[in-house]
Amino acid sequence: MKNNLLNLLCAALLLPFTNALAQTPGRFDDITLTPNSFYNGSDFAGGFKSGDYYFTNQYDSSFGGFWSGFAASNTKNDSTPGFMNQYSAAAGGGHLSNNYGVFYGSGKIKAEGNAIGKAVKGFYITNNTYAYYEMKNGSAFSKKFGGSTGNDPDYFAVEISAWKNGGNPADTTVMVYLADYRSANDSNDYILKNWTYVDLSILGAVDSFSFDFHSSDTGAFGINTPLYFCLDNFNDIASKLVQTEKNKANLSVFPNPAKDVLNIEFTATFNAYSIIDMSGKTVLIGNEKSINIASIPQGIYLLSLMSEEGIYHQKFIKE
Repeated sequence: MKNNLLNLLCAALLLPFTNALAQTPGRFDDITLTPNSFYNGSDFAGGFKSGDYYFTNQYDSSFGGFWSGFAASNTKNDSTPGFMNQYSAAAGGGHLSNNYGVFYGSGKIKAEGNAIGKAVKGFYITNNTYAYYEMKNGSAFSKKFGGSTGNDPDYFAVEISAWKNGGNPADTTVMVYLADYRSANDSNDYILKNWTYVDLSILGAVDSFSFDFHSSDTGAFGINTPLYFCLDNFNDIASKLVQTEKNKANLSVFPNPAKDVLNIEFTATFNAYSIIDMSGKTVLIGNEKSINIASIPQGIYLLSLMSEEGIYHQKFIKE
Protein backbone atom coordinates (compact mmCIF):
# COMPACT_ATOMS: atom_id res chain seq x y z
CA MET A 1 0.00 0.00 0.00
CA LYS A 2 2.83 2.39 0.91
CA ASN A 3 4.53 1.70 -2.42
CA ASN A 4 1.29 2.40 -4.32
CA LEU A 5 0.81 5.70 -2.46
CA LEU A 6 4.41 6.65 -3.13
CA ASN A 7 4.02 5.89 -6.83
CA LEU A 8 0.85 7.98 -7.03
CA LEU A 9 2.55 10.87 -5.25
CA CYS A 10 5.54 10.73 -7.62
CA ALA A 11 3.22 10.67 -10.62
CA ALA A 12 1.32 13.69 -9.33
CA LEU A 13 4.54 15.61 -8.75
CA LEU A 14 5.92 14.72 -12.18
CA LEU A 15 2.72 15.49 -14.13
CA PRO A 16 3.25 19.28 -14.35
CA PHE A 17 6.88 18.68 -15.32
CA THR A 18 5.86 16.17 -18.02
CA ASN A 19 3.20 18.51 -19.40
CA ALA A 20 5.73 21.34 -19.45
CA LEU A 21 7.95 19.25 -21.72
CA ALA A 22 5.17 18.51 -24.22
CA GLN A 23 5.71 20.00 -27.68
CA THR A 24 3.08 22.35 -29.09
CA PRO A 25 2.46 21.98 -32.85
CA GLY A 26 2.57 25.02 -35.12
CA ARG A 27 -1.09 25.29 -36.14
CA PHE A 28 -1.02 29.04 -37.02
CA ASP A 29 -4.34 29.69 -35.24
CA ASP A 30 -2.33 31.38 -32.48
CA ILE A 31 -1.57 34.15 -35.02
CA THR A 32 -4.14 36.97 -34.79
CA LEU A 33 -5.63 37.73 -38.21
CA THR A 34 -8.80 39.50 -39.26
CA PRO A 35 -11.06 37.45 -41.58
CA ASN A 36 -9.79 37.05 -45.16
CA SER A 37 -6.37 38.54 -44.41
CA PHE A 38 -2.71 37.67 -44.13
CA TYR A 39 0.48 38.65 -42.32
CA ASN A 40 3.58 38.85 -44.55
CA GLY A 41 6.16 40.39 -42.22
CA SER A 42 5.60 44.01 -43.29
CA ASP A 43 6.38 45.08 -39.71
CA PHE A 44 9.98 43.87 -40.27
CA ALA A 45 9.76 41.48 -37.30
CA GLY A 46 11.78 38.87 -39.20
CA GLY A 47 9.33 36.05 -38.52
CA PHE A 48 6.70 34.81 -36.12
CA LYS A 49 6.16 32.00 -33.63
CA SER A 50 3.41 29.38 -33.72
CA GLY A 51 3.46 26.65 -31.11
CA ASP A 52 7.07 25.75 -30.35
CA TYR A 53 8.34 26.78 -33.80
CA TYR A 54 9.66 30.02 -35.24
CA PHE A 55 8.90 30.70 -38.92
CA THR A 56 11.39 33.11 -40.48
CA ASN A 57 10.40 35.93 -42.81
CA GLN A 58 12.22 38.61 -44.82
CA TYR A 59 10.43 41.78 -45.94
CA ASP A 60 11.67 44.56 -48.20
CA SER A 61 9.65 47.75 -48.66
CA SER A 62 11.29 48.55 -52.02
CA PHE A 63 9.13 48.62 -55.18
CA GLY A 64 5.89 48.48 -53.22
CA GLY A 65 7.07 45.76 -50.80
CA PHE A 66 7.98 42.11 -51.29
CA TRP A 67 8.61 39.21 -48.92
CA SER A 68 10.03 35.71 -48.69
CA GLY A 69 9.97 32.95 -46.11
CA PHE A 70 6.72 32.40 -44.24
CA ALA A 71 3.45 34.29 -44.08
CA ALA A 72 0.30 33.47 -42.10
CA SER A 73 -3.05 33.57 -43.90
CA ASN A 74 -6.74 32.73 -43.60
CA THR A 75 -7.82 33.64 -47.15
CA LYS A 76 -9.99 31.02 -48.86
CA ASN A 77 -9.78 31.84 -52.57
CA ASP A 78 -9.04 28.55 -54.35
CA SER A 79 -10.37 29.60 -57.78
CA THR A 80 -8.70 32.85 -58.89
CA PRO A 81 -5.42 32.46 -60.82
CA GLY A 82 -2.62 34.99 -60.76
CA PHE A 83 -0.05 36.64 -58.51
CA MET A 84 -2.66 38.73 -56.66
CA ASN A 85 -3.90 35.48 -55.08
CA GLN A 86 -0.49 34.48 -53.70
CA TYR A 87 -1.68 34.17 -50.08
CA SER A 88 -4.33 31.48 -50.69
CA ALA A 89 -4.17 27.69 -50.44
CA ALA A 90 -5.35 25.55 -53.34
CA ALA A 91 -7.29 23.49 -50.76
CA GLY A 92 -9.50 26.51 -50.02
CA GLY A 93 -8.43 27.17 -46.42
CA GLY A 94 -6.50 25.62 -43.55
CA HIS A 95 -6.41 21.96 -42.55
CA LEU A 96 -9.03 21.59 -39.82
CA SER A 97 -8.16 25.15 -38.80
CA ASN A 98 -8.77 28.74 -39.81
CA ASN A 99 -5.21 29.98 -40.31
CA TYR A 100 -2.38 28.30 -42.19
CA GLY A 101 1.12 29.10 -43.38
CA VAL A 102 2.29 30.21 -46.84
CA PHE A 103 5.90 29.69 -47.92
CA TYR A 104 7.61 31.62 -50.70
CA GLY A 105 11.20 31.58 -51.95
CA SER A 106 13.46 30.72 -49.02
CA GLY A 107 13.14 30.54 -45.26
CA LYS A 108 13.56 28.33 -42.22
CA ILE A 109 11.60 26.78 -39.40
CA LYS A 110 13.46 26.82 -36.08
CA ALA A 111 12.51 24.72 -33.06
CA GLU A 112 12.26 26.60 -29.80
CA GLY A 113 11.78 25.64 -26.14
CA ASN A 114 10.60 22.07 -25.63
CA ALA A 115 10.89 21.29 -29.36
CA ILE A 116 14.67 21.78 -29.58
CA GLY A 117 16.45 18.53 -30.40
CA LYS A 118 13.22 16.54 -30.79
CA ALA A 119 11.84 14.53 -33.70
CA VAL A 120 9.02 16.10 -35.72
CA LYS A 121 6.12 13.81 -36.62
CA GLY A 122 5.10 15.58 -39.81
CA PHE A 123 2.88 18.31 -41.22
CA TYR A 124 0.23 18.99 -43.87
CA ILE A 125 1.11 20.48 -47.23
CA THR A 126 -0.76 21.66 -50.33
CA ASN A 127 -0.12 23.90 -53.30
CA ASN A 128 -0.52 27.63 -53.20
CA THR A 129 -3.45 28.75 -55.42
CA TYR A 130 -1.26 31.00 -57.58
CA ALA A 131 1.28 28.22 -58.23
CA TYR A 132 -1.48 25.63 -58.74
CA TYR A 133 -3.08 27.49 -61.66
CA GLU A 134 0.28 28.39 -63.20
CA MET A 135 1.04 24.66 -63.43
CA LYS A 136 -2.49 23.70 -64.45
CA ASN A 137 -3.07 26.31 -67.16
CA GLY A 138 0.33 27.85 -67.89
CA SER A 139 0.93 31.58 -68.42
CA ALA A 140 3.34 34.00 -70.06
CA PHE A 141 5.83 33.10 -67.31
CA SER A 142 5.21 29.42 -66.56
CA LYS A 143 4.62 26.28 -68.56
CA LYS A 144 1.40 24.29 -68.51
CA PHE A 145 2.42 20.99 -66.95
CA GLY A 146 2.24 18.04 -69.30
CA GLY A 147 2.53 20.35 -72.30
CA SER A 148 0.04 20.42 -75.19
CA THR A 149 -0.19 16.61 -75.29
CA GLY A 150 -0.23 16.06 -71.52
CA ASN A 151 2.73 13.71 -71.87
CA ASP A 152 5.64 15.98 -70.91
CA PRO A 153 7.34 14.56 -67.77
CA ASP A 154 6.95 17.73 -65.70
CA TYR A 155 7.35 17.97 -61.93
CA PHE A 156 7.46 20.49 -59.11
CA ALA A 157 8.92 19.44 -55.77
CA VAL A 158 10.13 20.84 -52.47
CA GLU A 159 13.11 19.23 -50.75
CA ILE A 160 13.05 19.43 -46.95
CA SER A 161 16.42 19.50 -45.19
CA ALA A 162 16.97 19.45 -41.44
CA TRP A 163 19.82 20.17 -39.04
CA LYS A 164 20.76 18.71 -35.69
CA ASN A 165 22.43 20.34 -32.71
CA GLY A 166 25.69 22.00 -33.71
CA GLY A 167 24.63 22.56 -37.31
CA ASN A 168 25.09 18.97 -38.49
CA PRO A 169 22.69 17.92 -41.27
CA ALA A 170 20.20 15.12 -40.78
CA ASP A 171 21.08 11.79 -42.39
CA THR A 172 18.65 12.32 -45.26
CA THR A 173 16.31 14.86 -46.84
CA VAL A 174 12.61 14.48 -47.68
CA MET A 175 11.36 15.24 -51.19
CA VAL A 176 7.69 16.16 -51.61
CA TYR A 177 6.25 16.35 -55.13
CA LEU A 178 3.65 19.11 -55.34
CA ALA A 179 3.04 18.10 -58.96
CA ASP A 180 4.26 15.04 -60.83
CA TYR A 181 3.70 14.15 -64.50
CA ARG A 182 6.68 11.79 -64.86
CA SER A 183 4.79 8.49 -64.84
CA ALA A 184 4.31 6.61 -68.12
CA ASN A 185 0.70 6.16 -67.01
CA ASP A 186 -1.03 9.55 -67.39
CA SER A 187 -3.66 8.56 -64.81
CA ASN A 188 -0.94 8.97 -62.17
CA ASP A 189 -0.30 12.62 -63.09
CA TYR A 190 -1.34 15.14 -60.43
CA ILE A 191 -1.04 18.69 -59.16
CA LEU A 192 -1.64 18.61 -55.42
CA LYS A 193 -4.83 20.43 -54.39
CA ASN A 194 -5.84 18.75 -51.13
CA TRP A 195 -4.08 18.91 -47.79
CA THR A 196 -1.67 15.97 -47.73
CA TYR A 197 0.30 14.67 -44.76
CA VAL A 198 4.11 14.53 -44.96
CA ASP A 199 5.85 12.15 -42.55
CA LEU A 200 9.08 13.74 -41.23
CA SER A 201 9.88 11.19 -38.53
CA ILE A 202 12.62 9.69 -40.72
CA LEU A 203 14.71 12.85 -40.12
CA GLY A 204 15.09 12.03 -36.42
CA ALA A 205 15.85 14.55 -33.66
CA VAL A 206 16.55 17.94 -35.27
CA ASP A 207 16.50 21.68 -34.51
CA SER A 208 15.69 23.44 -37.79
CA PHE A 209 14.38 22.97 -41.32
CA SER A 210 14.95 24.58 -44.71
CA PHE A 211 13.23 24.16 -48.08
CA ASP A 212 14.57 24.01 -51.65
CA PHE A 213 12.51 23.83 -54.83
CA HIS A 214 13.00 21.63 -57.91
CA SER A 215 11.05 21.92 -61.17
CA SER A 216 11.15 20.71 -64.75
CA ASP A 217 10.13 24.21 -65.88
CA THR A 218 13.33 26.27 -65.80
CA GLY A 219 14.79 29.16 -67.79
CA ALA A 220 17.72 31.53 -67.89
CA PHE A 221 16.85 32.93 -64.45
CA GLY A 222 16.12 29.61 -62.74
CA ILE A 223 12.78 27.96 -61.97
CA ASN A 224 9.76 29.42 -63.77
CA THR A 225 7.16 27.73 -61.55
CA PRO A 226 6.15 30.13 -58.72
CA LEU A 227 8.11 29.03 -55.63
CA TYR A 228 5.24 28.62 -53.17
CA PHE A 229 3.57 26.01 -51.03
CA CYS A 230 1.15 26.10 -48.08
CA LEU A 231 1.49 24.23 -44.79
CA ASP A 232 -0.45 23.58 -41.60
CA ASN A 233 -0.27 21.61 -38.35
CA PHE A 234 3.52 21.46 -38.15
CA ASN A 235 4.53 18.55 -35.87
CA ASP A 236 1.05 17.06 -35.77
CA ILE A 237 0.20 13.44 -36.45
CA ALA A 238 -1.93 12.54 -39.49
CA SER A 239 -5.59 13.21 -38.58
CA LYS A 240 -6.91 10.28 -40.64
CA LEU A 241 -4.89 7.78 -38.63
CA VAL A 242 -5.26 6.59 -35.05
CA GLN A 243 -3.63 9.14 -32.77
CA THR A 244 -0.65 6.93 -31.94
CA GLU A 245 2.63 6.19 -33.63
CA LYS A 246 0.79 3.51 -35.60
CA ASN A 247 1.40 5.53 -38.76
CA LYS A 248 5.05 4.46 -38.69
CA ALA A 249 3.96 0.83 -39.08
CA ASN A 250 1.72 1.55 -42.06
CA LEU A 251 4.65 1.43 -44.48
CA SER A 252 7.36 -1.20 -44.64
CA VAL A 253 9.68 -2.50 -47.34
CA PHE A 254 11.26 -5.93 -47.66
CA PRO A 255 13.77 -7.41 -47.97
CA ASN A 256 15.96 -4.69 -46.53
CA PRO A 257 18.78 -4.75 -47.63
CA ALA A 258 17.49 -5.70 -51.10
CA LYS A 259 19.37 -6.79 -54.21
CA ASP A 260 17.02 -7.13 -57.19
CA VAL A 261 13.42 -6.64 -55.98
CA LEU A 262 12.01 -4.37 -53.27
CA ASN A 263 8.48 -5.12 -52.02
CA ILE A 264 6.16 -2.49 -50.56
CA GLU A 265 3.78 -3.34 -47.72
CA PHE A 266 1.30 -0.54 -47.02
CA THR A 267 -2.05 -0.67 -45.22
CA ALA A 268 -3.81 1.67 -47.65
CA THR A 269 -3.94 2.23 -51.40
CA PHE A 270 -1.06 4.29 -52.76
CA ASN A 271 -0.93 6.25 -56.01
CA ALA A 272 2.75 6.32 -56.84
CA TYR A 273 6.24 5.96 -55.43
CA SER A 274 9.61 7.62 -56.00
CA ILE A 275 13.00 6.19 -55.09
CA ILE A 276 15.47 8.95 -54.26
CA ASP A 277 19.22 8.63 -53.70
CA MET A 278 21.14 10.45 -50.98
CA SER A 279 21.96 13.35 -53.30
CA GLY A 280 18.23 14.02 -53.76
CA LYS A 281 18.04 12.62 -57.30
CA THR A 282 14.99 10.53 -58.22
CA VAL A 283 16.18 7.26 -59.77
CA LEU A 284 12.90 5.30 -60.13
CA ILE A 285 9.18 6.07 -60.17
CA GLY A 286 6.11 3.88 -60.58
CA ASN A 287 3.07 2.45 -58.82
CA GLU A 288 3.73 -1.30 -58.50
CA LYS A 289 4.15 -3.04 -55.15
CA SER A 290 7.17 -5.11 -56.27
CA ILE A 291 9.91 -2.85 -57.65
CA ASN A 292 12.77 -4.04 -59.83
CA ILE A 293 15.80 -2.24 -58.37
CA ALA A 294 18.48 -4.30 -60.14
CA SER A 295 19.50 -1.32 -62.30
CA ILE A 296 20.29 1.15 -59.51
CA PRO A 297 23.75 1.28 -57.87
CA GLN A 298 24.46 -0.01 -54.40
CA GLY A 299 23.76 2.47 -51.62
CA ILE A 300 21.17 3.95 -49.28
CA TYR A 301 17.89 5.18 -50.79
CA LEU A 302 14.63 6.78 -49.68
CA LEU A 303 11.30 5.37 -50.83
CA SER A 304 8.69 8.15 -50.98
CA LEU A 305 5.11 6.89 -51.19
CA MET A 306 2.16 9.06 -52.28
CA SER A 307 -1.17 7.85 -50.87
CA GLU A 308 -4.61 9.22 -50.03
CA GLU A 309 -3.52 9.44 -46.39
CA GLY A 310 -0.36 11.40 -47.14
CA ILE A 311 3.26 11.13 -48.22
CA TYR A 312 5.33 8.58 -46.29
CA HIS A 313 9.00 7.69 -46.38
CA GLN A 314 11.14 4.63 -45.69
CA LYS A 315 14.89 4.14 -46.03
CA PHE A 316 16.32 0.99 -47.57
CA ILE A 317 19.71 -0.37 -48.64
CA LYS A 318 20.45 -1.63 -52.15
CA GLU A 319 23.11 -4.36 -51.98
